[in-house]
Amino acid sequence: MDALTEPPNAGSQKAWTGGDSAFLVLIAVVLVMVTWLGVLAHREALKTEGTKRNGEQWAAWLTQESAKRFEPGYALAACAGGTKSEPPATVAVDPAAGEAASADAPPASPAPQATSANTWGKCLEFLTTQTEFKDMRNPFTGEPPVFIPACNPADHSHAGFIVFDKVTANPPGSAVATVASQLLATDSIGEKVQLKIAVCDKGSYAIKIAELEF
Repeated sequence: MDALTEPPNAGSQKAWTGGDSAFLVLIAVVLVMVTWLGVLAHREALKTEGTKRNGEQWAAWLTQESAKRFEPGYALAACAGGTKSEPPATVAVDPAAGEAASADAPPASPAPQATSANTWGKCLEFLTTQTEFKDMRNPFTGEPPVFIPACNPADHSHAGFIVFDKVTANPPGSAVATVASQLLATDSIGEKVQLKIAVCDKGSYAIKIAELEF
């Protein structure tokens, strides 16, 4: 005959302890922190994408206007290509002295007309103050984008900044076919210019956007 087994004593069952409560609280805190970090990462990713869209907007506009700006009567005169004539400088001459000099001197040949071309600085200033680019904002700061020579990972304040480089061809036979350098405000845009556009991400690392002709 089988021996009767006694039911387990209720007093011997393990009771809920403070350690169990602390463990559940810890799990809840970890879940909240992980969720919050995910939200922050998503926000930063959106800012980076917004910065890339800024660069892409510049690339699209410059590519679109590349051919138009060499047409006669181009609407955005500050960014027009080609050269324009400048009237010769006039010098005030005393009438009496002029008459005496003209009596002995041969007739003067007309002074050659000076020519000049638009510069990148003049064009950029016009675009950022008079066109849709005036409303562009740096997603990281909410301020208008800043144009810098290069992204520097050592300086995290560069996040969201934009870089314009000009690409210059080296003489034939050079080891390096082209060289990129900062597009300066004083650089002429009277002729076609090869450009490289980049933007700085959250860590101030450069993100290449496009190479184009303007």
